[in-house]
Amino acid sequence: MELIYKASALALLSAVVSLLLKKQNPEAALLLSVLTAVGILIAAMGLLNGLQELREQIRKILGGSEVLIAPIMKCLAIAIVTRIASELCKDSAQNAAAAAVELAGTVCAVSTVMPLLMSVLKMIGGLV
Repeated sequence: MELIYKASALALLSAVVSLLLKKQNPEAALLLSVLTAVGILIAAMGLLNGLQELREQIRKILGGSEVLIAPIMKCLAIAIVTRIASELCKDSAQNAAAAAVELAGTVCAVSTVMPLLMSVLKMIGGLV
């Protein structure tokens, strides 16, 4: 919980400084935004241990099957990367690039989830 307070404070500070820099040096403002995002992501990496433990518990419950876990974790990673890349594009006034990143992220997420969907459909077909 403490991380979100620190990340929010850093993001707000970065936003204010970025607004001040944007008029004279838009490249520096964008660089500041990127560095802030990277810094917050690095700080959040420590929380991934909890997700790894949850993944292992789910794997034990499902009998060691990666078919159900891997697509969900990959889809989560795709969503995070897509959101950050899209917002950075929007910050630099590249709305078309942001839309393209969002579309690419959606396509990647759907293609990643297809094996999971097929497994669920096979289980449903086996019940009928």
